[in-house]
Amino acid sequence: MKRPGRAMARLILAAMFIGAPMHAQRAPKLEVTPPSSASDAGAMVTSLNLFAEPDMRDLVRSSFPASLRFRLELWREGRLFHDLEGQFQWDLIIQYDPTSERYHLIRRLNGKLEDLGSFATLATAQMVLETPMKTTLVPERAGARYYYTIALDIEALSVSDMDQLARWLRGVRSGPAPSAVSSGLRTLILRMLGGEKRRYRDKSPTFLWDK
Repeated sequence: MKRPGRAMARLILAAMFIGAPMHAQRAPKLEVTPPSSASDAGAMVTSLNLFAEPDMRDLVRSSFPASLRFRLELWREGRLFHDLEGQFQWDLIIQYDPTSERYHLIRRLNGKLEDLGSFATLATAQMVLETPMKTTLVPERAGARYYYTIALDIEALSVSDMDQLARWLRGVRSGPAPSAVSSGLRTLILRMLGGEKRRYRDKSPTFLWDK
């Protein structure tokens, strides 16, 4: 079992230097695949290299939960303005539990939390996080031109969100919920982070909807 003191030391160091410029060899990649027909459930969103940046990997490995917030929007082109026809949002939450040495994955969709399981390594957990997401956004107007935009915000959970997650985990699993830092230390680290986020955006090619 990993020593908690080392984990806390890594966490504090990550918080101190998270604001420094990072030049990762890879960056998270987002892709949107439009539906091929009206019978499809909706656009497919694929995300890769979600933890390419070292500071976010260090935070997760130090038991600080991270939230990956996705927002997909469907836009219809017009002569003068583009109209937002719909949006689809979901969160993925990952937390490392040093007691069990497992990474726990949670999905939040339409206000409900879903347990996606626990995994022995961050790489294995990342494979599940990067499973393509099928959405419900389908164009409504035949003969119109459309495009999708996808946004991803990766950030450390707020103290209130962490407490909510801990209460939910206690309700769905036997035994105590994963917790590595006290409320006071979490607040201190979040202040050191300064609300730091990693934001990524992408846009699909424009396509003609003739279904």
